[in-house]
Amino acid sequence: MPREGAADHRAEGGGINHHRSGLDGFEHSALARHHFFGSRRIAHNADHKIGVARRFRDCGYLPPEAVGIDVCDNCGQPLVDTTRSLLRLTSVRTRRRDRISSDEEERRRAGFELQTSYRFAQHGTKPGRIDVTVTGETGPLLNLAYGDSATVRRANIGLRRRRNRDVHGYMIDITTGRWLRETESEADSTPEEAELDSAKDVKRAQRVIPYVEDRRNILVTRLPAAVSPETAITAAIALERGIEAAFQLEDSELASEMLPDPDGRGRALLVESAEGGAGALRRLVDDPDALTLAARTALEIMHFDPVTGEDRSHESEGRERCVLACYDCLLSYANQNVHSMVNRHLVRDWLLQLAAATPGPAREPAPGSSLPEPGNPQAAAFLEWLRSRGHRLPDEIDTEVYGARPDFVYRLPDGNADIFVSGGEDANDGDNQGNGNEWLQDDLRDRGWSVITVGDEETWVAVTGRYPGIFGPP
Repeated sequence: MPREGAADHRAEGGGINHHRSGLDGFEHSALARHHFFGSRRIAHNADHKIGVARRFRDCGYLPPEAVGIDVCDNCGQPLVDTTRSLLRLTSVRTRRRDRISSDEEERRRAGFELQTSYRFAQHGTKPGRIDVTVTGETGPLLNLAYGDSATVRRANIGLRRRRNRDVHGYMIDITTGRWLRETESEADSTPEEAELDSAKDVKRAQRVIPYVEDRRNILVTRLPAAVSPETAITAAIALERGIEAAFQLEDSELASEMLPDPDGRGRALLVESAEGGAGALRRLVDDPDALTLAARTALEIMHFDPVTGEDRSHESEGRERCVLACYDCLLSYANQNVHSMVNRHLVRDWLLQLAAATPGPAREPAPGSSLPEPGNPQAAAFLEWLRSRGHRLPDEIDTEVYGARPDFVYRLPDGNADIFVSGGEDANDGDNQGNGNEWLQDDLRDRGWSVITVGDEETWVAVTGRYPGIFGPP
């Protein structure tokens, strides 16, 4: 998961970065183990405000925090989920416990329900993602969407074995920042709660969902057709293993996990954990041979001949034959919760095709490349002027927004904007609602939208210069 913040255990000799967003994570320093027992004081700390976030259930995408975004531009589905009482962890407090016990750490990690979401970054007028479709002899094999400096957020929803699945988060003392147990007596507490105070005894207790957030290079992969969950999981793990080996990455430098996919097409997220990124994921969309190399390497790791697909696994002295998967190929300590679903034979044919496939040209969605012609002739002239000057182009044309029909709609991370273009003889006719109805524009402002009226051509330079956050620099 993304690393951020510092663990405060000054008595033990300084701060260290944490990598858990749970109620009871661990951090290791030298050979000592430190137990997370709370966050810094949150009552008067602006970094620890309780917030709200939206997430698209069907793909895990994290939309920008702006008004008016109701449909996912990643999967096209409507917004459903809103998560409240979010507490961003930028620093935690620890106490020294005992020696390292990786078994106990992994058991506790597996006991939490974690939810991952992501958002591609917008780099000014340049799109924040690159799309590639890998095609073989039989058709598409894999869809790739790469983004650098993307936002990755991981929230700890609660314990997997909690009694009420509809209750999310943990209790915290917002005065001291200490986590609290919800059971009244220590005898009824889980091992994670044994050393915590009871929420019943704290005046200012609140339920929050802790999360961490960072920016990382990511790659979202998706298969072209529905597959079984076993195939989807095995494909993601095999691709991760192949990339790591092909580009000489440590296991900790690349992570993969499954994302929601109601169509069963195995949507997966690959994240480069190294600061600044190792560059391997970018190579998969830039270099036509990179994905081929990763697929061939994955086949070799899985005991298959990368050309013929022959199974090379066999019993030898001191070594058993790999049947479905083994620790020499796809199994690892990190993916032990899905070991029963991993089967190397399910993805052999797919990887053989991938090893011989040719990725299509990388596509950076060109802003405005598929925009329709505005109905307002003056707006059409303004659009062409924006395009010729290299300004940011609108996301939508002649779209109805709360009863008004602006000429242009900009959907931006910092807020949405409606543009009404006047000055033409047809600009204020009945088809352009809003230009002649000031109360509709006032209603848009009340809803949090920026409303800009653009006049004749001689004003265009001044208007775009006044609003660089919307139109971008020329």
